[in-house]
Amino acid sequence: MSPQFIHLETYARKPDKQGRSVAFVLAEAAREPWACYHVEQPRPPTILHGLHPEEVRSRHDQRVASIRVQTSTGMRALRQDQHTLLTLIASFHRKGRDYESWERDALKWLQARYGTQLASVIRHTDESHPHLHAYVLPDDPAMRARRLHPGALAKDTVLQNGATNRAGDAAYRAAMRDLQDTYWLEVCAALGIRRFGFSRRRMTRAEWHKEKIVRECSKAADVKLGEDMQRIKAAEAELVKWQQDLEQWRLQMLGDRDRIRQEITREIDAQYRVHIEKLDRLYKKEIALRIETQRLLTERAEEELSYSFQN
Repeated sequence: MSPQFIHLETYARKPDKQGRSVAFVLAEAAREPWACYHVEQPRPPTILHGLHPEEVRSRHDQRVASIRVQTSTGMRALRQDQHTLLTLIASFHRKGRDYESWERDALKWLQARYGTQLASVIRHTDESHPHLHAYVLPDDPAMRARRLHPGALAKDTVLQNGATNRAGDAAYRAAMRDLQDTYWLEVCAALGIRRFGFSRRRMTRAEWHKEKIVRECSKAADVKLGEDMQRIKAAEAELVKWQQDLEQWRLQMLGDRDRIRQEITREIDAQYRVHIEKLDRLYKKEIALRIETQRLLTERAEEELSYSFQN
């Protein structure tokens, strides 16, 4: 089982000793013939996120041209040798098995790590193994790409504090190990991909047996970790389902509450109308009784008046 690594580099507009520059690496990514002579049958890249490499070049150049930095002699443009582009390469060596899961998690890791600075992620499939290229444009005012490179940033920080170059190299390696560990844990571990490969070394038979035991234990640990990660993902999916069910139940309860309120309102209105009608009937009956009483009193008074006249 092959190990998986990522590779980071920063580039300037001025070519380095190998002739690599921002223009060159983006032209290579776009598979321009003059920049991809090492590929026998170049194929256009597949854009997974953001811009096409040519558009990254255009945006990069526009931003660089607009920047002015303060110096002791005044404002000036960025130096040609300042690194203004960070690139990252991640490759897959398992002949297609689990590739989609790896690519999805790698893209998610890149987006989480670099956010809006991630200008483009592309896929190349015209070499021995499929691999991803990521291109990051720094968002700080001077586009200092080395600040986005963990190893370069660690070394620069140590040297600025007065340490030796040897100490700076040690800080570089430590920072890059941490980055590789993070990438492996978040992208590769769940697929059972090894963090380290095997290299040929001179060793005694006892050392070889010890190494074999270590490898077997490591393999078992990788399998266990992969199973644990799968269980965690399954649990996360189950949790999401529960949350969706709870939300559905909540909406159903809200609907039931509104329905019950409407039913209670209708029942109260009906009872109110019945009570009002009953009171209205009693009122009308009372009025009729009063009218009848008044009529009887009037008749009685007339009879008494007539009787008194007769006597």
